Amino acid sequence: MGRIASYRDLGCLVTGASSGIGRDIALLLAREGARLVLTARREDLLRELAEACLEAGAIAAYALPYDLDDPETPKQLVAMAENHLGHVDVLINNAGFAVPGLFAGTDLERTLSMLRVNVSASVELAHRVLPGMVRRNAGGILNLASMAGYQATPYQSAYAGTKAFLLNWSDGLHQEYKHTNVAITALCPGVTDTEFFKAAGYPKASGILKYRMACPPVAKLGVRALAKGKMEAVPGGLNKTLLFIQRLLPRSWVANVARKLMGVRPMPVRKTPRP
Repeated sequence: MGRIASYRDLGCLVTGASSGIGRDIALLLAREGARLVLTARREDLLRELAEACLEAGAIAAYALPYDLDDPETPKQLVAMAENHLGHVDVLINNAGFAVPGLFAGTDLERTLSMLRVNVSASVELAHRVLPGMVRRNAGGILNLASMAGYQATPYQSAYAGTKAFLLNWSDGLHQEYKHTNVAITALCPGVTDTEFFKAAGYPKASGILKYRMACPPVAKLGVRALAKGKMEAVPGGLNKTLLFIQRLLPRSWVANVARKLMGVRPMPVRKTPRP
């Protein structure tokens, strides 16, 4: 089972690094003396983060603005990361966004874009860096799944589907490479205080959004869980309790409750660009 004794001097590629959980993970790795390649679409925020990571203790920090919606990006990104780092020791598959609302009324191209970013890019990035980790018998991949991956989530059905894929895919990889020293972990946060809801178009924090967790403890749990070689990590006592309860109940009942909870949220009021 994979173990990462220290992130110091490891080459780490972090996607979706410009804000939220990705940004806090990058800063944590920086404080441990990692070498970082940071990617997202917003170059200005990436460059600011790279400077913050260097100040926090990173040996190196490179800002590479890329759009993971472009099918050519994963190949190019890995090549650039390897050029800067030598090889990728740790991959943080954090990039992702949601397209909420009644499925038939959502924009199809935006939904397909979500699938490319959340799923296809994560799979290709892992496929390109994992063989090297296995050859070196060291390293790790942290996949950002979600509590939504454990259940149907009406009004975010396709998004929950991407997270269910990431969760099950990550768990499968964990078992496939359990005999090696390569760690593969799924981080499954619940509602977290990021730009996620603003980017999705929700007008205000209401209902369950009022109980969102701060990013730093979520990021910290993910980094620690990967280092320990855990298969899954669920942050927060409330999330763990909810997960335990729903496993005892019929899936149809859990889905119906989720429909009622999601249905009272204010629906997105406008299309907003993803961060």
